Amino acid sequence: MLNKEVRCINRILKRNRAILLALLPVGKQQRIVRKENLLLEGFNFGYSTHQGVGPDGSSYQICYDVGLILQENSEYLILRS
Repeated sequence: MLNKEVRCINRILKRNRAILLALLPVGKQQRIVRKENLLLEGFNFGYSTHQGVGPDGSSYQICYDVGLILQENSEYLILRS
């Protein structure tokens, strides 16, 4: 049963990462997107590989090597490390 749950979580994480990468233009390291766009693509905000708070108090999520930082007005900055 545990392996099935792990596979399910890994599938969600991989999908989240793929969505973030698909929204980044080729050759760009960052882009601002609206929350609605992420939700329309199927991004699941409940899953990330790690989370934190930046020095300026902004919250961020990271999915493997792609970060998602909450901005103003329901916008997010996608960053690739």
